[in-house]
Amino acid sequence: MQISCCVNTYKRPKLLKKLLQSLENQKLDSTWKLEVIIVDNDELEQGRTVVEEYLKRSDLTIKYYTQPIKNISITRNKGVEMATGSLIMFIDDDGYADEDWVFEMVNCLNKFNADGVFGTVLPYFDKEVSDLFIKGKFFDRPIQNTGEISKYKRTTNCLIKRNVLMGIEGPFDPRDGLTGGEDANLFEKIQSKGAKLVFCKEGIVHDHVPFDRANIKWLSQRKFRTGRGFTSIKIKNSKNKIPATVYYFARPAIFLPISIVVFILCLPFKIQRTRWFLNIVSNVGHLAAFTRINYQEYE
Repeated sequence: MQISCCVNTYKRPKLLKKLLQSLENQKLDSTWKLEVIIVDNDELEQGRTVVEEYLKRSDLTIKYYTQPIKNISITRNKGVEMATGSLIMFIDDDGYADEDWVFEMVNCLNKFNADGVFGTVLPYFDKEVSDLFIKGKFFDRPIQNTGEISKYKRTTNCLIKRNVLMGIEGPFDPRDGLTGGEDANLFEKIQSKGAKLVFCKEGIVHDHVPFDRANIKWLSQRKFRTGRGFTSIKIKNSKNKIPATVYYFARPAIFLPISIVVFILCLPFKIQRTRWFLNIVSNVGHLAAFTRINYQEYE
């Protein structure tokens, strides 16, 4: 069985090297073959040297491509186009995988007769990052029990059947290529067509949090963007647009003033006030979906 692991990379040569090492160390079934598809969106092609040096001393199958247009959806689509596996995995260039990542994800797919699997993502931090962001768990992702329908669907840690992925035009929408949310949008479309997308607690990826992201500004921008994107995607893919629109407008409209009140009450407590401030921003983002206000994550 052929498995393709698609990786977008952009000006992260050191982290890409760490990722490739983790993929080389994967413990696979003897009948499985893993290929790694690297698509570089950097005009300087900093990833090329990393890949060429790695190929000199590794048996890992790596295919390197470039994609010059600054659009994360087009870059992801290039990887899917070049992949030959019946199963396609996604991981980010600033992450690395535990050695049994592929094994656990594939076994979960088969055990639960699923169409796609999303795994655990654990943050790891630059040593300069403030304890506020580590103890506050602001970069933690939800973790579910294995086999449950996945609530959080991103390409940070993902396995999906090729035939399911190719059933969607694109499959990643280029209109999401600068704002982000292209992965959430795609998987919402796939799920709306009846695909079974489950969670695998044992399929673990570690996601790098650099010092320049561990701050209130970056978290606020991400909360706003994901809030706006979530609401837009839910309404867009809903079969009943009017009830969905009412629900997804009313929910943040109710929770926004509540979040403001709780934020004020939590002012003496640093972690709690930060968390509720981010809740305020998230609710504003949800409401922004009903306006033309947007935020481009990939400029």
